[in-house]
Amino acid sequence: MLGEANLEVVVEEPFTHAPPFRPAPDDASARDAVRLLATADRPVIVAGGGVTTSDAGAELLALAERLNIPVATSLNAKETFPNEHPLNVGVPGSYSRACANQTVTAADLVFFVGSHAGGQVTNNWTIPRPGVRVIQLDINAAEIGRTHPITLGIHGDAKVSLQKLVESARGVEVAATRARWIEQVHEFVRAWRESVASFATSESTPMRPERLCKELTDLLPSDSILVSDTGHSGIWTGTMIDFKDAGQSYIRCAGSLGWGLPAAIGAKAAAPDRPVVCFTGDGGVWYHVTELETAARYGIPTITVVNNNASLNQEQALNENVYGGRTSGSDGLWMLTDADFAAMAETMGCVGISVNRPGELAGALDQALSAKKPVVIDVKTDIEGIAPKPWVGE
Repeated sequence: MLGEANLEVVVEEPFTHAPPFRPAPDDASARDAVRLLATADRPVIVAGGGVTTSDAGAELLALAERLNIPVATSLNAKETFPNEHPLNVGVPGSYSRACANQTVTAADLVFFVGSHAGGQVTNNWTIPRPGVRVIQLDINAAEIGRTHPITLGIHGDAKVSLQKLVESARGVEVAATRARWIEQVHEFVRAWRESVASFATSESTPMRPERLCKELTDLLPSDSILVSDTGHSGIWTGTMIDFKDAGQSYIRCAGSLGWGLPAAIGAKAAAPDRPVVCFTGDGGVWYHVTELETAARYGIPTITVVNNNASLNQEQALNENVYGGRTSGSDGLWMLTDADFAAMAETMGCVGISVNRPGELAGALDQALSAKKPVVIDVKTDIEGIAPKPWVGE
């Protein structure tokens, strides 16, 4: 039944921003947290989405530097800590860099800040190790101690709470073992970077996805929003794409496969003056490719970069374990049609660009950024480019 009414929309001032309230921890909790962090031999901070929502990046950086503590960031917090900072170890968990999982595994104290400490950031609760001391800071009291036994729980907003910890840490001396710990962490990071360097700089064709990610790291505009699809796209963007400018934002995969394209359209509608780049695969873009027509019809100029390896190659091992032996061609359930998404985009009123070699991406992205229409950059990539499994120790 339809009807009309003369209604007034009431929005109370606190709910015009997030978080609407910023509870602060008590002084004793702040002092206890600093004492534990300063005296630990091998502490690590795991920053979650609460740091992003609270805009607590500056406070996170200040505490990490004050107490000389390595920082791992969940996908939701990837943009909050400077990529090139010597204390940054990357994303831990299931969509992770080996060095991040190694750091969290080797730690003797883990400080979760604004993190649910759920299955993805802990790689199905395999890191940190059982029995390791845990501090958990969260604005939602129900999250504290929900997944890990805690040594100390802190109820508070990330920004206000971290600022209080920074103030409490003035003049505090850290453990003499801290320098050795930082040296060990740097070795984890160095070894990981060496392990991916040959792929990230490869000139081979089809392009390696690691090289695609390196190109995007170098080319993304300083005010861009990167929207990642789930699955392989989440792994590749989480581990291999770095943000070099504070004005860049990252919206992580937050739904089933195919979520990325419509999510990017929404992001562009919300931030029309910022470049919005969706990173997806051919498996992901097939789900909602027709939404390109929606974007064209409503004049929403997103840029969709398709990691097109003509497959769902993340599923290769799963399928071959089930059916036995290596499969290929039409017999491989993880194989897809070698489609031309650039041509499809053109038929829907968008701009389509094909990229077959690493050196072509810069020109393609320049063209896309100057276009007034939605753009699809169809990047032909190596079917053997399968993201490594998360590091899980010995």
